Amino acid sequence: MTRAGTGQRLRGTGHWVRAALVSTVLLYLWLQLPEAGSIPWIRGYGHGTYDGIVYSVPVETKVVAITFDDGPDPEVTPAVLEALRKHSVRCTFFLTGVVAVKYADVARQVAADGHEIASHGYSHRALRGVSAETVRRELDRSEAVLERVLGVRPTLFRFPYLVHDEVSLRIVQSRGYTVIRCSLDSRDWLTPDARRLASRVCGLIKPGDIVLMHDAAGQKGEKMKEALDIILEWLHENGYRCVTVSELIRMGAETGDGAGP
Repeated sequence: MTRAGTGQRLRGTGHWVRAALVSTVLLYLWLQLPEAGSIPWIRGYGHGTYDGIVYSVPVETKVVAITFDDGPDPEVTPAVLEALRKHSVRCTFFLTGVVAVKYADVARQVAADGHEIASHGYSHRALRGVSAETVRRELDRSEAVLERVLGVRPTLFRFPYLVHDEVSLRIVQSRGYTVIRCSLDSRDWLTPDARRLASRVCGLIKPGDIVLMHDAAGQKGEKMKEALDIILEWLHENGYRCVTVSELIRMGAETGDGAGP
């Protein structure tokens, strides 16, 4: 290949790299805007119940369920609990077994504060494209940990990374779990600023929503505490009430349109 040809090829590659970088930056900025919620997959992952998976619950009153994944964490979880305590709010925590063992005292504080304990598996391994034995082992280990540490056997399960296949879904549901996803993803992992995070949630939230947040390593405790203060105050001022996921499902069942297994 001639030098001219090589130069043209490199310039062409550079053009696509720059275009990809610009697109990534624009997408990041767009995701921070509440208006991004006008497209369903930007707001969350669905509504109602599909294939027995609960995304949100049709309700007649302004109630929502805020959930936390991937914890407990010794820095973030106490900050989250402090904010929830301040506003007298109970939420649902999808605990990961391996860190529930490591930070057992933090996990016990979540339960002691009256929050609902749910399962997020043991190792946070994606349960799509894996063997049935692997799925059962993840469930066995997480159940054993939560029963030993907290004395509870959760009835709600959220798949790590929100991914599953027919095999893993069938096994999880056969164990008596109700599978939960979310209708509003806070994208707190993508949003470093507390006020911007709060603005996204408050700008998009609707009655019956299941909101996904995280209390895991990688988050900042002060950011989550500040964001929750803003969100929970806004919800109160606008007539919303926060409940656990199980309470939300029961409220939906009482209206005749509720979610459930």
